[in-house]
Amino acid sequence: MVVTFYTQSKKDLKAVYVRVRDGVSVDAKANTGLVVIGESFNRGKVKYYKIPSKAPLEKINQIKEKNNYLIELQDSLNDLKSKLSNLLNNRDSNLKIDSRWLKEVVAPSPDVVELPNELSLYFEKFLEFKKCSLKSSTLKKMKSIKNRIIRYETCNGLIYMHNVNGKFSKSFQLWCDEQGYDHNTKVKTLKVIKTVCNHAFENGLSINNQLGNITKGLRYKKTEHVQLSFEELEKIIKTEISDERLSIAKDWLIISCYTAQRVSDFLRFTKDQIITLEAMDFLDISQEKTDEPVLIPLSQEVTAILKKRGGDFPPVFSKNIESNKAIYNKLIKDVCRLAGINNTVLAKLKNKETNRYEIMEVPKYKAVSTHIGRRSFATNYYGKINSALLIAATGHASEQQFLRYVGKTGIQNALVLAKEMRRLESTN
Repeated sequence: MVVTFYTQSKKDLKAVYVRVRDGVSVDAKANTGLVVIGESFNRGKVKYYKIPSKAPLEKINQIKEKNNYLIELQDSLNDLKSKLSNLLNNRDSNLKIDSRWLKEVVAPSPDVVELPNELSLYFEKFLEFKKCSLKSSTLKKMKSIKNRIIRYETCNGLIYMHNVNGKFSKSFQLWCDEQGYDHNTKVKTLKVIKTVCNHAFENGLSINNQLGNITKGLRYKKTEHVQLSFEELEKIIKTEISDERLSIAKDWLIISCYTAQRVSDFLRFTKDQIITLEAMDFLDISQEKTDEPVLIPLSQEVTAILKKRGGDFPPVFSKNIESNKAIYNKLIKDVCRLAGINNTVLAKLKNKETNRYEIMEVPKYKAVSTHIGRRSFATNYYGKINSALLIAATGHASEQQFLRYVGKTGIQNALVLAKEMRRLESTN
């Protein structure tokens, strides 16, 4: 491709334009924002004023002052040409070179003037855009993904937004495999990269027209769902625990398994949220993640804990939200171990040596985490209570999402349907 500069005005003050051409396929033009005066520009180059011999000192100084401006102008044009040549030589073959692209390179609009084209650098800007709308836990995960991209770029060089395509996807997947990342981590990262690139496009940056292909054919792998059955919950309830902190963790674990809420919600429960409707007690809360209001009926298991604690919920472990979750996550493993929840299960756990998640065969108590209460509720009551009512309690956006969450297969759904049909037949 050829980069040239030209003027097209007959006025004394003329705007300098840049043109990028490649045969008949590309002919892009843009105003550089630079100007020349008089006849000081010809055939794409600046013409300097000559200093006449024996010119008086005052005249010489005037000409030098004009030439100083022209020297700066030529330097600016040289820099722009170098920038364009670099972008064009390193562009992706699918990048469309047109006047819109050229104008954004030469004179970005005010909204995107400082937005970088490098993927990792734009990711940082994306997080700045989103910091007020994303939860702190989500931001933490996004920063982890950004750091993963930086590590990839350290090994493979900077990745520009317009180079994020199918070829990049294959390279990134191969790198993830070499680094020992879990398949679902790889898929999640590419999906987030696609979101970030689309955000960049909305803010005026050029992206690759094959962006949609970076996740083509990729699906999350189904993982083993670990939950506590009603029988296991009964074992935990009957287990005597003398340690105060473990006793508190035990009560919170039972509460979580009978209220279906996320750890970010149930560790904020207070007695002030309890209301009575038609002689029945409910928790009236708004879920932190979705900001959706939810009414949760209090089961006899939860009511027993409240009665034992003078009508209030157990105390928390720390005033810091993240510390509170981390302490609870650790303690409930000990609670389940003491309750004898030690049958062998397959679970995705982090290998401390590689710092990567792996599918491991472990005693069940080691696989227990903060999320187990919500999943146990959904799984234990699935097929026994109408799914629409369960979804209202868990706060899932759709039945499809709920069924994925409880990990029900087509066969299991068919069995539930058959049981319901038989129940209706016997009723009739």
